[in-house]
Amino acid sequence: MRTDSTPIGKYQEQFNALFWQSSPYSWPIVGWPSDIEGITRAEALAFFETYYAPNNLTAALVGDFDPEEAMALAERYFGRLPRGTRPPLPPRTREMPQLAEKRMVAYADTNPQVVIRYHSVPDGHVDEPALVVLGQLLNGRTGRLYKALVEEQQVATSASGGQAGLKFEGMFELQGTAKQGRKPEEVEQAIYQELERLKTEPVGDRELQKVKNQNAAGTFRGLRGNFQLMMQLLIRENNRGWETINTDPPLYEAVTADAIMRVAKRYFTPETRAVAVYYRKESDTAGTLGGGQ
Repeated sequence: MRTDSTPIGKYQEQFNALFWQSSPYSWPIVGWPSDIEGITRAEALAFFETYYAPNNLTAALVGDFDPEEAMALAERYFGRLPRGTRPPLPPRTREMPQLAEKRMVAYADTNPQVVIRYHSVPDGHVDEPALVVLGQLLNGRTGRLYKALVEEQQVATSASGGQAGLKFEGMFELQGTAKQGRKPEEVEQAIYQELERLKTEPVGDRELQKVKNQNAAGTFRGLRGNFQLMMQLLIRENNRGWETINTDPPLYEAVTADAIMRVAKRYFTPETRAVAVYYRKESDTAGTLGGGQ
């Protein structure tokens, strides 16, 4: 499995559970090992009948086809399938407000790095467009994180960040990999400095328009291929409806510098974040033990 075959896969799974305190997003997609070992045949069948029933299915056809013929084929091959007897229930438990910073320190076969998550907003929230544009200000080779951490301060070899608005909850994640000879704590503090800039210094018109242009270009490129378009339609339909593919872009274009400052102040607070610091398993552990003697 992907979790077990990557150097920090298991740690990422535990960090996810640390970040989400009460939300079902804290659960791994396939469950914890004890879930897999303990599930009964009857429970597995009940789950399948509920969540893999036709009434819980969304399909998208993209390309050059006859709509009437497509509908006739769909009715022919899928119309005979009965609806599920139990519709899927929406999550009952939502994420509790986080009151204090959470930290995880891990030693793994990976380069020293840091991952920072802030609780933010779900897909469709009024603050999401500003957070998405803010993430684009930070991201990429011309973004603020790369310029500050990689080119200017030279504490990292890579750095990125962005908003992830899920259906019921949301998070803003930032990460950076330490340059050889530098510590992940230096990367962490450098990231915080860039976030503080966003809280106190309005983004210039030219820089803001640049990321809006990049966003518009990326949106257009995502519509040019059938597969990319199909995936967008399916994901959007699962969240707020496929029509948002047309209604969301104007919301990003309308984001102002004041809106970016406002969301930065509101969501980037110490008590709402969780931090994972990764050290290289052999060299960093040995250095820590040696320094303590």
